Amino acid sequence: MQTARPGQTVVGAGRVRFSLARWLLAPRTTWRARRLAAEFGPGMDARTVWTMARLARHPEEHVYAMAHLDGDDRPSASGPGAG
Repeated sequence: MQTARPGQTVVGAGRVRFSLARWLLAPRTTWRARRLAAEFGPGMDARTVWTMARLARHPEEHVYAMAHLDGDDRPSASGPGAG
């Protein structure tokens, strides 16, 4: 089993684990992400499943979610309000 560093998500033993910060800042999204991961089964990446759950509740955050999945800290320059 892997050990999580602060702010990092870990997949281990068929169960997705999230950092305490995720639980405190977005408990409903994190709960939904855990349920989605359980439905999907082993092999679902924690970052991806959390983003899927977040977009289900907040589709307007699509630009930020894609930047998050790409490992970027900011949305791309082609997102809303660019230009």
